[in-house]
Amino acid sequence: MWIPQLPRALWWDHNAYYHQWLLRQLPARVDSALDVGCGAGVLASRLADRAGHVDAVDASELMIAKARARTQSVRWLHGDILDETLPLDPSGYGLVTAISSLHHMPLRPALRRLAGLVRPGGVLAVIGLYRLATVTDRAVEVVAVPANAGHGALLATRGMAGKPHDSGMPVQDAMDTFAQIRAAATEITPGAVLRRRLYWRCSLLWRRADHQ
Repeated sequence: MWIPQLPRALWWDHNAYYHQWLLRQLPARVDSALDVGCGAGVLASRLADRAGHVDAVDASELMIAKARARTQSVRWLHGDILDETLPLDPSGYGLVTAISSLHHMPLRPALRRLAGLVRPGGVLAVIGLYRLATVTDRAVEVVAVPANAGHGALLATRGMAGKPHDSGMPVQDAMDTFAQIRAAATEITPGAVLRRRLYWRCSLLWRRADHQ
């Protein structure tokens, strides 16, 4: 996906922008949380204030090293979330999050794995990327491009813009369209709320039934 490049002084972190949205979807406290594709550990560290226990996984050794330097209040795991031998909680988690990591994995196996790690009554919250393919996608992009520049300029006036904190994070273009993500979500996480978001993102919010 091509995103118009702003001057470096106006760069900002699109993923961190959605941390606050994600946190607003959650109860004040959860028993346990898992952050998949944790990067430098910013979201997982914030989840540690809301959860009794937090595990965080990333396939990048560099990102896990950065995360471990941030805090010891999270159990940081270097590995592939699709690896069944990864030492995750066998009883699952009350919350599973994934910020801009789902598109790094095969869609259906990854979504099935994330959903399977949610305990009955728990929540799966995903912010993902999708491949632009429709008129609607392009219409959202028309809004996102100037909004991206405007938000960067606003942050710059507050001294909060500049190079994102997660530099060095592996980058990959999204391969799946919004329609393909919707089809997978309908199959694997029935009842999930999936929406296009600004800044080349979409959100998926799913609560697993208590009786499952």
